[in-house]
Amino acid sequence: MLPTPAQETRTDLPPDALSPGHFATLITEVGTLLGKLYDRRMGLTRTHNRLIFELVEKDGQTQTELAHRLGLHKVSVGTAVNELVALGYLERRAHPNDGRAKRICLTKIVLDNLHIGRDSFEEIHTAAINQIAREDYVAMIRCMSRMRDNLENLDKADMAKTEGK
Repeated sequence: MLPTPAQETRTDLPPDALSPGHFATLITEVGTLLGKLYDRRMGLTRTHNRLIFELVEKDGQTQTELAHRLGLHKVSVGTAVNELVALGYLERRAHPNDGRAKRICLTKIVLDNLHIGRDSFEEIHTAAINQIAREDYVAMIRCMSRMRDNLENLDKADMAKTEGK
C-alpha cells in the first residue's frame, strides 16, 4: 500500500512537494524547458513549432481549425502562418468544398526534413528521462494520462455549468 502524504518520509523532496502549487510550478517548468530547448534547436518560435506539429498530425487544416485546435486567436495563427509561408515551410491551397477558405499545408521542405525535428526531440527526451527507471517512467505516463483525462472531464463539467446559466 502506498504511503499517504503524511507518511511520506523521502528526504529528496522539498517539504511542499505534494502541494498543488509545487505540482503546478514543476509541470509548468518542465513544459517550458522542453519547449525552450526544442524551439532553440529548430530556430522557430513556440507558435511556429506548434503549428507545424499540428499540421504534421493533420495537414490541410484551415486557419480557423488550427486556431481552435491550438487554442489561439485566429489572427495570431494567421500571422504565424504568413511568417511560415514566407520561409517556404507552409503554403495555402484552395479548399475543395469552400471557395472562400484556404487549407494550410506543409511544403516539401518541411516534409523532407521532419527527421531533424524528430531526432532533436528524441535527444531532448532522452536527456529528460536520464536516470529514471523504466517502471517509474511508465507510472508517470499513466498518471499524467489520468490527470489529463480528469481535467478534460472537469473542463466538460465546467462548460456544461457555464452553458446552463
